[in-house]
Amino acid sequence: MAVPQSHSLLLLLICFFSFFHGRTFSLVIPVTKDSVTNQYLASVYHGSPIRPIHLAVDLGGPSLWMACGSSTSSRTIQSRSIQCVAATGGGSRSGSGGGACEVVAGNPFGALVGKALLVEDTVAVRALERSAAAVIVAVHSCAPRFLLQGLAKSAKGILGLGRNQISLPAQIATELGFHRRFSVCLSSTNGVVFPDSGSQDSVYGSEISSSLTYTPILTKIIDGSQSAEYFINVKAIKVDGNRLDLNKSLLDLDGEDGGGTRLSTVVPYTALESSIFKSLTAAFREAARAMNMKEVAPVASFEACFSSENMEITAAGPKVPMIELILQSEMVRWKIDGRNSMVKVNDETFCLAIVDGGLKPKNAVVLGGYQMEDIVLDFDMGSSMLGFSSSLLQRKRSCSEFSPENLLKSTE
Repeated sequence: MAVPQSHSLLLLLICFFSFFHGRTFSLVIPVTKDSVTNQYLASVYHGSPIRPIHLAVDLGGPSLWMACGSSTSSRTIQSRSIQCVAATGGGSRSGSGGGACEVVAGNPFGALVGKALLVEDTVAVRALERSAAAVIVAVHSCAPRFLLQGLAKSAKGILGLGRNQISLPAQIATELGFHRRFSVCLSSTNGVVFPDSGSQDSVYGSEISSSLTYTPILTKIIDGSQSAEYFINVKAIKVDGNRLDLNKSLLDLDGEDGGGTRLSTVVPYTALESSIFKSLTAAFREAARAMNMKEVAPVASFEACFSSENMEITAAGPKVPMIELILQSEMVRWKIDGRNSMVKVNDETFCLAIVDGGLKPKNAVVLGGYQMEDIVLDFDMGSSMLGFSSSLLQRKRSCSEFSPENLLKSTE
């Protein structure tokens, strides 16, 4: 449903007035999880008349694109412009004589790519203050509608949050003078993306924000350009405290082809290179037997499944063997407990929510969306560091409580 034109004008006026008088907003992009596709859908406002629009979240996606025709106020960007150079890395696909800037838009959910026009148009992001929003003129791609194939029914494009100048968080930071930083908090229902607008204490509270562990975000160079994806330095993997015997070159981002660990909201469940998957699954089964867990028949697409009978359920999910990703040192660990390692496939069965990524995947470890749910992730582009919390469920909290509606209720 379109936002009334009067409401659109109110958003613009309140935003201008508040920023002009030096007030800092806490900006929030609401995210919901589509139960059919397992995609995370972000909600922003776009175009003229300004309307809410749903976009599938691609954490490492290079840009923002929407299907053409959703707005009458889009302005085409020319090929020789600074924006075109930023979007194409200097490789505009338009003719040498100038003209419209052509780019390549991709839909990783449907494995599709197509030519698109680079445009700029109004984009508004909600603020936690009632009836307020931050409004900017954002650069994005106007893409052909066939690229929507494979997206959730309500999605009209992709919200890329990747490491470059034209991701929406980067454009918000540039336009509004924010630090180049954003945080993500996903859940099985409602989650959020917070573009940086000040202290994280203001949205997560000091108890959570002060507990984050930080690890470097690694840079991957592909064809002479920096990848927009997010990589972390996983040096080892443990199951129930025991280190897996792995080919370490697979974990090295600059080692064998397909090495390294990447974070992705496109992949619903963590995918591991086949030899790593087999090693982890064998270790998990052995530890599960020691805990008297009863293995049952696999349920597609999971290999290791267990009966829920006599399985202890804790605040952080089923009590099962702990999986740990060891990062730059033994002191820096990403712990994956029952909530993020096990998925309930029916009333009688839980399965290990990790899948076989094949022999020569793009990356040996791809940490999927399910493993990132109910965890705060702080992407600080200024320092190239990623902060991560333990499962919020251990604190009897959840990412769903940071939805705009819940945060507004808490301030009433």
